[in-house]
Amino acid sequence: MRGGTLSVLLLAVVAFAVADDKPHIEHHAAPAAAPDHRSDFEKIDTRLDSLTTRIGKLIENIDGRVDPARIKRAGSLKVRVQRLEGFHCGKREYQCGGDDPECVSNLFICDGHKDCRNGHDEELCDLPTKAGDHFEGVVLWDKCTKRQPEKMGFEIKSVKVFPDFPGIPRLQGNVLIDYEGSDGRHGNVALPSSGYYKFSRHRLVLLAPETDGLGLACQFDGYNTDKCDGEILHEVTGEVCAKIAFQRVTEDDDEDHDDHHHH
Repeated sequence: MRGGTLSVLLLAVVAFAVADDKPHIEHHAAPAAAPDHRSDFEKIDTRLDSLTTRIGKLIENIDGRVDPARIKRAGSLKVRVQRLEGFHCGKREYQCGGDDPECVSNLFICDGHKDCRNGHDEELCDLPTKAGDHFEGVVLWDKCTKRQPEKMGFEIKSVKVFPDFPGIPRLQGNVLIDYEGSDGRHGNVALPSSGYYKFSRHRLVLLAPETDGLGLACQFDGYNTDKCDGEILHEVTGEVCAKIAFQRVTEDDDEDHDDHHHH
């Protein structure tokens, strides 16, 4: 479609350029000898090159406005603003947003039926994690974990969606911890855990894998699926006692990580 649009524009430009220079060419026509219009055609070529460049830039600007990465950044910014403004619905409700704020039950989000008048409850329903996904994060601060790691991660082993509650897929995964022991030796553990993802909050939760009652939660924004804001929290009180900035690990990142360990 884009190539066709460019071709049509170029044909129109050629027609315009030739028509525009026609009087000029006729003015210099000599009846007695074959006219030499090389300089005229060179001028037309120059104009065509200039107009082609301008058309290319115009198409580039149009593409930029529908660039998925730009749309994603705009969506993420919108969510940040909404969080600063605060939500006006109940704890177990979803705020539809828009000029006519509306609250619906969390259980109705991403269930295949539009419950919000504006349909927003069915718009951001792509699960950000699937089986095999791996996230790693840098610990920003930590007031509670016994290993006091500098880095943490989590990986998703399986995802299951129940027909009765499609808006809360169930997860199985591992909490990954790299740490340095009291003796200075490096250690790592993979702690099996179960959990869920809530579309109504764009929040992933892995329940406490150990007896200390510390669970892991990661807050997505519904647009950028490659990073989330992680928290370690006491499951009983909900008190947050550590913060982690998580980033998705790609296949290239995994290869670099393996090469680093092999060296």
